Amino acid sequence: MSIKFDITPIEIKHKEFKGSLFGFSKKEVQEYLQLISAQMEDLIAQKDNGHEKANIFDDRAQSALLNEQLQKKEELISRTLMQAENTKNEILRNANQEAENIVRSAELAAKKAIDDTKQYINSLKHHYETTKEIKRQFLMETHAQATTFVKRIEQDPLMDKSKESEMDSGFAQASHINLEQQDDK
Repeated sequence: MSIKFDITPIEIKHKEFKGSLFGFSKKEVQEYLQLISAQMEDLIAQKDNGHEKANIFDDRAQSALLNEQLQKKEELISRTLMQAENTKNEILRNANQEAENIVRSAELAAKKAIDDTKQYINSLKHHYETTKEIKRQFLMETHAQATTFVKRIEQDPLMDKSKESEMDSGFAQASHINLEQQDDK
């Protein structure tokens, strides 16, 4: 009776595992390993239970073939795990690079916002200083004009009683002289 394998060496070579966030799906790899292990246990059980009768030469040939198949499966599993580890490392590297790019971009945007704000504040400060100077000039000119008007008002004869009387007397004389001149005519 010959041993029938459910898994062929070609199937093992071409077996693909689905990727996950950090490499291959551990569950799928474990299931595949369980299947291989179960078939190997069946072979050993068949041999131990005397299901296969062969001479010593056949046993050695089958054992060598079995060892070779196991070795190939081990190598495949080892390569698969290494590839999964490499894929995980590459994903982590890419994620870290992306995170660094995002942080760098955010830092540049923040620096620009700060620079724009500083420029705006400097512009406001300039406008404030200019407006303050214009107001100061306005107040000084208004004060000078008001001072001049107050002096003129204080110097007006109507503001001083003695000067007002002199003005009234002068007016009365002028109007009296003017009336006499008209009467003479």
